[in-house]
Amino acid sequence: ASVVFATQSLADIETSAIAPAIVESCPTRIFLPNERAFDPQIAAIYRRFGLNDRQIEILARATPKRDYYCQSRRGNRLFDLGLGEIALAFTAASSRTDQRRIAELLEAHGRAGFAAAWLRARGLDWAADLLPLTDQE
Repeated sequence: ASVVFATQSLADIETSAIAPAIVESCPTRIFLPNERAFDPQIAAIYRRFGLNDRQIEILARATPKRDYYCQSRRGNRLFDLGLGEIALAFTAASSRTDQRRIAELLEAHGRAGFAAAWLRARGLDWAADLLPLTDQE
């Protein structure tokens, strides 16, 4: 059995009454890049999660939405998911601007036509051309 905890902010966990149990009971942790990792308050939180200065530096220099840092009993490693530009067009669309554009395209093209419209909006016309045509286009 596995239990997964996910948060965008380590401070959320750190201020929790069950923080010690979470830190102790989660042998594998995946950290996201953070250009502010060297800020004193943030670095202190990372240290409480067991990261050293070199690991904090890795997080500070890692590329957002591409790199991830895995900390486990078996070792530590910076990795990326190897996603191509099409997968990233969908999985890395998290900004408010992206979310507004997604809503607009869904309204205009419906669910059936969304993928092609989104790919075109992201400048991936060639990929959109590979999708089957829908009634929405």
